[in-house]
Amino acid sequence: MELALPGQIIEYDYRPAASDAIGNISAATHTLPIPHPLRVVQWNIERGYQLDAVIETLERLDADILCLQEIDICNQRSGNTNHGQIIAERLGLNGGIAIEFQELASPCRTAAQQGGGLHGNAIYSKYDMRFRVIDHEHQPFNWPQDGSLLGEPRLGRRCTLVAEVFVPKGPPILAYSAHFECFTGIVGRAGQLCDLLQDSRTSVDEFPHQIIFGDFNTFAHSLARLSPKYAHGWHRFRTFGMTEAEWWIKYVLSWYAEDGSINRRLEDEGLPPELQFSTKDLRAAVNPGWWEPFDAVKDITISNHAGLMTAKADWAFVRQMKVLKHWMENRNFAASDHRCLSYGAAPDSGHGARWRLLFQ
Repeated sequence: MELALPGQIIEYDYRPAASDAIGNISAATHTLPIPHPLRVVQWNIERGYQLDAVIETLERLDADILCLQEIDICNQRSGNTNHGQIIAERLGLNGGIAIEFQELASPCRTAAQQGGGLHGNAIYSKYDMRFRVIDHEHQPFNWPQDGSLLGEPRLGRRCTLVAEVFVPKGPPILAYSAHFECFTGIVGRAGQLCDLLQDSRTSVDEFPHQIIFGDFNTFAHSLARLSPKYAHGWHRFRTFGMTEAEWWIKYVLSWYAEDGSINRRLEDEGLPPELQFSTKDLRAAVNPGWWEPFDAVKDITISNHAGLMTAKADWAFVRQMKVLKHWMENRNFAASDHRCLSYGAAPDSGHGARWRLLFQ
């Protein structure tokens, strides 16, 4: 099999009466009821090690838009099967997978890590979609060069899948499915966050209603501080008493356009001159209206080392979307090492809730 290249998109459409015309309202979309509220899901499915349990959960949720990370395609560790296609087929959905990595088969890999195929992020929907990929400017870990040192030789780089979702008789939704780097620290992931904030901001005129979902790996606190592999850099021992998720809210997400076109709070954090964020990043680090209802400390989505290392690693941001209800699935981590975030939401013209009140 000739493998797709990192950054390419693989598409599947298993909807009834699906059309081949990407971006047009197909017969499959026309026959569906108008969703209210819109059901949306965020989940890192952990390479599909428990794929049947994942699909059973997704079948029960019956979501309109699903943003999934760690989609394995034809890797030995996941039975040499195409999880991207299997999910679309069994759920009867339209979908796209942005390939982040070619997972190189290698004797340095364990059986649980063995590659040979592809790995990426996906968006599935009952509706028509048009896809593109964000190739992140910030790449804090060089996988082609250093992946073998971690026992995971790979070719590729971090990228985010974006989909314009054409909801019937409603405004289109711009959806993001992201997976930020885990082998870095706060600054590395903050750079990748700036990439997404900038893309979101430049899209708001055409697509004011957005969902920005993903595994953002915000865990550089607690026990992770003891490992320079997972929490390196200036912030490693300087953010005691604060989780990385709280740092995101305090220094980036609570700074809005009316506060200034440059994020002065981030600029004045105290980084030494050689580590300061660039002016470009400080301009990007302005919240264009994202919000999320889960608690940054209490609503953990990962739990490792017998519960001694917990974090809110996964986020489900919305922009101009009213969240009518929200909850978590896979609370016992049986189907994946991440909890699943679920919403009932509807497009809204207002600004919605904001984080600024937390830090006045």
